[in-house]
Amino acid sequence: MMNFTLRRTVKRAFLLFAMLIAGITPAAAAIPGFGEALYFSLQPGAALPSLPSSVLIQSPSFIDVPAGSVLSVHLLRGDTLVSTSRLNFPQSFFSDRLVPPVPVASFVPPGTPTNAGQPLPGATLVAGEADLSKVASEPDQYRFLWALSAGVMGTPGQAIVTGAPTRFVDLKLSAVSAAASAGDQKPGSALFFNRYTSSASSPSRENSMLSLTNTNPTAQAVVRLFLVDSATCQTQDVEICLAARQTISFQLSDLDPGVKGYAVAVAVNQAGEPIQFNWLTGAVVFKQTAVNTGGTFTVSLGAIAIAKRKEGAAPATSGNEAEMIFDDVNYDRLPAQIAYDGVPSQSNALNTTIISLYRPIANLGGGAANSSAQITGWGRDDQNRVVESKGNIPVMCYGEIAVSSLRLAPTPVAQLAPAGLTAWFAASTTDLQPLLGAQLNSGEYSSGGNARALSLSAEYRIRIPVSPVTCSQ
Repeated sequence: MMNFTLRRTVKRAFLLFAMLIAGITPAAAAIPGFGEALYFSLQPGAALPSLPSSVLIQSPSFIDVPAGSVLSVHLLRGDTLVSTSRLNFPQSFFSDRLVPPVPVASFVPPGTPTNAGQPLPGATLVAGEADLSKVASEPDQYRFLWALSAGVMGTPGQAIVTGAPTRFVDLKLSAVSAAASAGDQKPGSALFFNRYTSSASSPSRENSMLSLTNTNPTAQAVVRLFLVDSATCQTQDVEICLAARQTISFQLSDLDPGVKGYAVAVAVNQAGEPIQFNWLTGAVVFKQTAVNTGGTFTVSLGAIAIAKRKEGAAPATSGNEAEMIFDDVNYDRLPAQIAYDGVPSQSNALNTTIISLYRPIANLGGGAANSSAQITGWGRDDQNRVVESKGNIPVMCYGEIAVSSLRLAPTPVAQLAPAGLTAWFAASTTDLQPLLGAQLNSGEYSSGGNARALSLSAEYRIRIPVSPVTCSQ
């Protein structure tokens, strides 16, 4: 039986086990089609040489790869590929304690020989070429994308920038590729509904229907649903109890009239503590006025499901709060860089596309949020070449903007996606902390969908207020 209440609140198991015992984080446990890619930022402790002769990424201590595997390390400036270093393994290689470390990736100035020889027995390293003086002058603008095609390898900890003087640079894991994750196509213990809206005066033209389902065949679900106001970051807390295999839906005009924002549903126990209950699914269907046609259009968004990986509850602290940790150990990681694809041309107002984005507030009891997202768009010019343009969007609690209003440079949006063509956009914050969002289009093609995750944040924490939940039997 369902009831709800409403209230306000401001590779191989042994090897992986051995790595964990040794304190080694696996960089990849690659399976064809499901391998991870990791992003590392540079953390220099002192000024780097102005004219580096090389950048060498040092090997982790644990490596176990089969013959034919390739370690590709890409040097990126923001989202733009600068160069690639490749370590080829014609034969299998294993080491559970590689001391001293050797280079597994190398970048050199243009014109320098790129064949770096055999840093590991039987392996061949091919260096990438790049203007390293730019890397040295602005290290915070660059990062490494590390991808292993097969096998298991520990994460790198340091790079050496050679020159006068030679410097050691720490590497920090900043994000993880989302290629193996299935956001809105699975159940989870926490759900993120990326957008809802309603009108207090005209709900027949603007409203949202939110649904929540317990797919478990035998167990009751206890859920806390937090509706986050885009204007204030304050939350409304709905307590929901669902019997096995039961679903509920309700109009947002009844619960949160006149508000636009996003929602987070969390499986809890009856004490109100977040628990592992990977059986929740959900969706939101909303309608609103189409500014370019005057009529209404409807979009359906599946909830982004996050699994809780660790059994048991996240216990309440002395402040009556519990902490949810999104790190692939406690809960799945959250998206860090997101993509809006298939964006049609905005010329002649035949289509109006709106993109939304937000960073989940760190306290679901309500609180401030303030960040700015970098957005990059890609399209084609009249010679069928890929063109790129960039800009910034303020996010605050929740950001929403028409694509036609984006101020990008050097190519305006109208030229990025001229009539009859499409473009796509990627958004992320400078710290690569979580970012979620959606896109909706009205006009010639009325549609919508969740923004796709391109990379995942390394770790993020969200606190939830804890209080008992009473469910009738």
